[in-house]
Amino acid sequence: MPLLYIMGILIFAILIAIFAVQNAGPVAIKFFFWGVPEIPLVLVIFGTVLCGIVIGFLLGYYSRKNASGTSRLSKSMNRKKPST
Repeated sequence: MPLLYIMGILIFAILIAIFAVQNAGPVAIKFFFWGVPEIPLVLVIFGTVLCGIVIGFLLGYYSRKNASGTSRLSKSMNRKKPST
């Protein structure tokens, strides 16, 4: 199993290296009055993916935290409910 894991990581790293070499051309980014001088396209793509991962993680964390709070609230309400 560790060998498959290492091979998977190696293949993924090679694919990322190929992607970076093929997308090394400079691009300028402009957004309203804000702008970035020419930077490699691969940095723009990786930056966008990284932002998406962080936002997804934060939304997932908030969702799990909110769901556990709702679960605790319903459990405490069931304990306080008088039995008939």
